[in-house]
Amino acid sequence: MGFESFWKDLKQSLINKTLIRNWTKDSGYLQKGDFEAVWKGGDYIECYPPGAKNTQVVSKEDFKLIYDNWKDYLNGEIRRPELRDLSRFTKYTISIIHQFKGLM
Repeated sequence: MGFESFWKDLKQSLINKTLIRNWTKDSGYLQKGDFEAVWKGGDYIECYPPGAKNTQVVSKEDFKLIYDNWKDYLNGEIRRPELRDLSRFTKYTISIIHQFKGLM
């Protein structure tokens, strides 16, 4: 499936605020850092980390970056710090894509 189809399905899956479990390839599910995410329209997903003063607005481009590198990330060919150098939202994009990988 191409990214545009994934993005369309992801937005529809996040019409209602959804709990996202914080996940990384190396550590699995983390004890802390779960957050809620919702799509309210536009080319971004809003993320609500507990205790944060501000909503994190994660763009479609940030999701595309992780989507395009997903297999390499899972295979260890690209590490999270390398992705983090390209996007400050990897916590959100990686966790959301992992939770909705069935849409891929």
